[in-house]
Amino acid sequence: MLHKSFEEMGIPTGYGSKQLLFSPAANALVIQTQSAHKNWRPERLYFRHTDWDKYRPIGQPGDLHSQEYPFVHPSKPLVAYNTMEHRFFIDAGGEEFHGGDWDSLNIFNLEVGEQIDSVSRQNLRLPSDIVRGWIVRLVAFCDSGLYVTAGLSKDGSRIDYFVAELDLAKHVLEPIALLPATFM
Repeated sequence: MLHKSFEEMGIPTGYGSKQLLFSPAANALVIQTQSAHKNWRPERLYFRHTDWDKYRPIGQPGDLHSQEYPFVHPSKPLVAYNTMEHRFFIDAGGEEFHGGDWDSLNIFNLEVGEQIDSVSRQNLRLPSDIVRGWIVRLVAFCDSGLYVTAGLSKDGSRIDYFVAELDLAKHVLEPIALLPATFM
């Protein structure tokens, strides 16, 4: 059996495996990576068809953007994932803090190796009574739709969490069930 390092397989130095997914429709592997050390690194997604020697990056995320919560479609060659934008700041006492905000939900075609859709704050359509909202994570991606956990606010201060359906054709978020306890 031939053994190769992550680096030899196309995964950058300093990264380790967090999650491995398989797309039967594309005959492709998707690997979610994270820092292999205690220092912070953005999570990254890579893919390879089973007959390729190396993984290739999914998308072109910025240095402070993590690719999180990947979900492979069971019958189409697609992977959906969330992108978080991270920031670091120093408080008045000189202590460093790390924070982040939802940036986008992306759909990547594993057959052609291209992003085919992106839903962001700018094009996400919220219900009419909601003033602020974002996608926390993906919970299902199948022929019947794309389902997410979403944070939604009617007044801008209190956030409620829902399981919601995301209509990809219109980028409309439709709440399905309130989550009275937070599942984060």
